[in-house]
Amino acid sequence: MRLLIIRSLAIGLLSCMPLFIWLGWKAQRSSETPLNISPVSGTRSPTAPVRQLNLYDAAGEWTDQDSNPVSFKQFRGKPALVGFIYTTCVDTCSLLTLQMKEVETWMPQEWQGRVQFLSVTIDPEQDTPEVLRKYAARFEALSASWSFLTASEDTIEALTSQFSFYFRKEGSAYIHSDMLALVDKNGKLTHQFWGGYSPEKVVDALKMNLAQEITD
Repeated sequence: MRLLIIRSLAIGLLSCMPLFIWLGWKAQRSSETPLNISPVSGTRSPTAPVRQLNLYDAAGEWTDQDSNPVSFKQFRGKPALVGFIYTTCVDTCSLLTLQMKEVETWMPQEWQGRVQFLSVTIDPEQDTPEVLRKYAARFEALSASWSFLTASEDTIEALTSQFSFYFRKEGSAYIHSDMLALVDKNGKLTHQFWGGYSPEKVVDALKMNLAQEITD
């Protein structure tokens, strides 16, 4: 009986190991993010270079999930939510996409079409337009206001650095930040959400952006 109890405890501890490893990896990843904590709960203030970021002026040749060429300039006039993902990610990327879908669901009907959703891959070798489209379909993220984008490695790296989004490849996986960004209708960064955040908080930030759009 004693041996059976010890064996059960050992199996239980081993089953928890992936969780402990993941939590440790997440803590390490958070410590590597080159940003300062903001007084606003759940957000981090961007460094000086990020404050000057204008997404809609970003260069490079981009392609969406339907193999259409894309320029960020075409989104000017609408605020946008921006997330960085890769389709074979087994945890944070799926959660990020689900959270973006939740935001889309939470938005009032009158906002539909007035907010752009942008999911940018960090794995262009694997994430072809066809792969991105299948990934989008899995999350029911196929609205006209949601684009899944890919580009060359250099172009993607240039964009991620502007957002202070950290990533590096380790084997077939990536170590990366967990971040959702909001830019206003002119492409200027207004909010960055790091780690866990609620759809309500993002919707509140969007409300501020859309209110500014009306007063301008």
